[in-house]
Order: sequence, then structure tokens, then C-alpha cells
Amino acid sequence: MALCLTYPAGAALIAGGTGRVGEGCVRRFAQAGVPLVFTYNGNAAKAHALESELRAAGHRVHAVPMALTDGAAIDAAMARAVELGGGRMHAVVSAGGPLMPFARMADIDEGALDRFFAEDAMGALRLFRRGVAAMRGTGGGTLTACTTIANYRVVDFDGASPFAKGSVEALIRQIAAEEAGAGIRCNGVAISWVSELTAEEQIADMAVLPEPDRGHVVALIRQLAAQTRLRRPASILEAGDLFAYLASDQASYLTGQTIRLDGGFSL
Repeated sequence: MALCLTYPAGAALIAGGTGRVGEGCVRRFAQAGVPLVFTYNGNAAKAHALESELRAAGHRVHAVPMALTDGAAIDAAMARAVELGGGRMHAVVSAGGPLMPFARMADIDEGALDRFFAEDAMGALRLFRRGVAAMRGTGGGTLTACTTIANYRVVDFDGASPFAKGSVEALIRQIAAEEAGAGIRCNGVAISWVSELTAEEQIADMAVLPEPDRGHVVALIRQLAAQTRLRRPASILEAGDLFAYLASDQASYLTGQTIRLDGGFSL
């Protein structure tokens, strides 16, 4: 018998719905019948194309612009989700993060790292503290953050990501402990390699990058390809499946956890 996921009444907010993981989340939540607002920050054309496609299929989906550095924009997106959900938002997903600098930690420009940390780690705090406020007294809900497999195994030239995402995982545990009494669950998904392309196709796409950036990204992709036990990346829908499960009624006893979606990379 297939497991049929069910959800509380209300809507979901997916932050970062045009990235690979974000698109998978948007598609899976929509297919499960969850009314949702998803956000984008820069790729308006992709956001509106995805919105139009899903609306044409009968799904209640709205795309809105939002930056995780902008508290007012987060407030507006959440208000839209609450309105769409008839007065309740039961799920908030942070489905990605900003572009990160790939280099050895001692070589990364400090200004670039400051900006990355402010948007990624502090962005998760801005999003989740508002999500908690919206869910308290409404029956609770779920918060789910995208983190990184580099919190569990060193990835070449990828030190910036776990530097910020380690903070996000600490935030997940703290919120899970503090808000359990309000019926709010908080979890994470440690993402490794998510793509619809093979490793060689991804490397070919990197040809436009200048050096040393290209060499750093190619080394990272080759490490993932060589050390992922399942010998392939996850599809965007496989990523969406896990986020959709964590927000469902069927995951009601899971909180404070970060689950690794890594095809065995961290083994």
C-alpha cells in the first residue's frame, strides 16, 4: 500500500522556490494538494513559468519576490501564505541559500563571507523566528531548513557552506527544543548532490567560470561523483519528496533532526 501524505489545514511558504531543491519542494507540495506561496530572489522568469505551469494543472500556487535579508519582504510573503491558507500557515521551508564562494577558507574574501553568512545563517533566523510567531497559538506547524552534507564530511573548497549551515543546524535544534510545547516541529535536510545533469554535464556547464573558481567547482563535483555510493545525484523531485514528508502529518514525531540526503556520500 502506498503511503499517502496528509497535511494540516492551511498553506505553506517555500523560500527559494526556483533553485534545484526549491523547485522540487514546490512541485511535491503542490502535487500533494498543499496551497503554497513560494519565493524567488532574482529569477523572476523561472518563478512565473513554474507558477503558470502549476496553476494550469489546478494547483493553488503563488510566486512572490523575497530576499532573506529583508524582514519586511519576509513578513509580506508570510502574510500572503496566511491569507491563502484561510488564516493559517502550517509549514515554512527554507529550500536553499545564496551563492557561496568556493575556495580554501584562508583565501576567501572576508567581505564575501560576511555577506554570505548574513544572508544564509541570519536569513534562516529571520525566516524561522517569524514562522514561529505565525504558528504559535494556531495549532503549531513545521519548519524545515536546507543544510549541507559538508557539515558531516569535508568537501573540497566548500568550507563557507558548513560555516553558515552549522549555525543553521544549531538553530534547528534550539527551535525544536523551545517550541515543541507550541506544537512546532523543526528539522533539516543535509543536501549533497542534487541535479538533473550528470557530473560531466555539470562540469561542461562550468566552462564559462573564470579560474580559479572553475577549478574549485570542478574538483568539488568530481569528489561528489567519486564518493557518492549510489553513483548519481539526487533528482530535484527526490529532494522535494523528503521535504514534503517532513512537513506532513506522517512525520509528526520527528523534530530536531537533520536527515542526510546524500546517496551514501557521508559514509
